[in-house]
Formats: sequence, C-alpha cells, structure tokens
Amino acid sequence: MRFKQFLWFSLLLLRSPAVYPQGPLDGYLKGKGVLDFAPSFSFNSANRFDGAAGQHFSIPYRGSLLSLFAAYGLSERLDLVATSAYVFTEGNSGLQDGGVYAKYRPLYKDVAGAGKLGLLLGWGLSFPLADYEPLATAALGQKAVVAPVRIIAQWETPSGLFANITGGYNWRLDRLSSKDIAAIVAIRPDYQPVQPRDFFTALFKIGFPAAHYYADAWLEWQQTRGGADFTPDVADLPQAYGVSYTQVGGTIYYSESGKNGFFLSGGYILGGRNTGRILRLTVGLVFRL
Repeated sequence: MRFKQFLWFSLLLLRSPAVYPQGPLDGYLKGKGVLDFAPSFSFNSANRFDGAAGQHFSIPYRGSLLSLFAAYGLSERLDLVATSAYVFTEGNSGLQDGGVYAKYRPLYKDVAGAGKLGLLLGWGLSFPLADYEPLATAALGQKAVVAPVRIIAQWETPSGLFANITGGYNWRLDRLSSKDIAAIVAIRPDYQPVQPRDFFTALFKIGFPAAHYYADAWLEWQQTRGGADFTPDVADLPQAYGVSYTQVGGTIYYSESGKNGFFLSGGYILGGRNTGRILRLTVGLVFRL
C-alpha cells in the first residue's frame, strides 16, 4: 500500500476547480480594493482507479482537505489570487500545495445589446508548502511545481446567465530528485525514470449569478501526453505519472448580505488515465472585505 495510498491526494490536488466557488482563474474580477477570503472543507472518496490502456483497479480511498482561497482586486482589470491546502489522510496530515495567480482582463465590451464579452488572461505558479516526503505512506502530495497559463472567454447575457470557455497549458517545472530515483532503483534495479510532463486543460462552464445567490455547472478536461503509468504493486514515482481525465461538477452559493455567504460544490471524475473515480463534496464560507 506504500505507493497506492500516495496516489489519491497527489493526483486529486493537481486539478479541482470545484474546491473554491469559482476557482483561482475564473471569468470574473473582484473590483479595485475588494478582498474575498474563502475557507472550505472537502470530503473525498473513490473505489476505483483508472490506469493506462483502459485498465481499472479496485483501490478504495477516503480522505479530506482543508483549503484556503483569497482574491484581491488590485485594479478594475487585475486580480491577485492565493490558495493553500492542508491534507488529512488515514496515515498522515499536513500542509500540501499552494499557489499564487493573477488575472488580467484586456477586453470587456457590449455585443450589440446581446450582453457582454470578456476576455481574460491568467497565469500563476503552484508549489509545495512543506518539505513533505513524497514516497511516504499516505504522503501529502506530488511535490509538483506547475506554471499554468489560461485564456478565458466569458459571455454574459443581459439576464445574468453566462457561459465560460477556458483553455490552458500547464508547465511542469519540477523534476525527479536523485534521492527519490535512488530509492526506487534500490527496490527495482531496472527502473528507468521518466520526468513529469506538461499538460493541457479545457473547461466549459455555464452559470447564473443573482443578488443573493450564484450557481454553475461545468465540464473539465485534462490531457497529458507521455509520462509514466501506474502498475499495481510495482515501485514507482507518481510524481511522473501522466494524468488525463474528464470531470464534471457544479457550485451553489448563497449570501443574505451580498458580502458574506456560504457555498456547496462538488465534482466527479468520469474516467481517464492514472486517475481515480473521485467524488468530492465541498462546503465553504466566503467573506468579502
């Protein structure tokens, strides 16, 4: 179970727009001087893991995740965003990965009375918040360092209904350490290390914001070309796995005052490569300052 226990959170936390009510790189800006702070808690479970070439493995998992999200409007066109996560697993708990991001909107215009079209550019960096051991039983994550770039197009109708299409490329800046490679070679002398690979992402979202509530539904796709693949009971470094998947989810948010509120969100992995069929349910609060 040494490596199987590790897979779940290390792969889960590479993705997940549903952990926050809108995700770190969405189609809205806060406005100059506005700060949103959102703590949330997620319950995660799965009974099946999808490997490469259509293989399926029965690997049950239960775990939880405490997340913190903050977004600040530096100007009317630019937001800064920060995230962090604390993982609870059966055998270990602690800080996992965090990130810093920026969103800039170069275009926001009326479209012949049919609504507004906004174009945003997003970029950032996610990285480990602690020097955890990525090979330990129930490890806290992959120690992945990812630099995402996003192009976000959002159409907002006069009624408020919106549709969002987001495309992105994600550079994996981390590399396997010689120490970790040596640990695998000691168990598996024929081991040939494969470095982490970049990946593509795409997201389609529809939603409706109102005075006291917000709701959306989304479909997310990730594709990684190359990378290593999971094999049961074979020592390996999940940091190098090539992860691809299709995920669906949604969010409901309510605020009585228009400033502070709470949200419920969820997501489910429909299938893919080197990914679990993870069901995630999240509850959180939003404070606007």
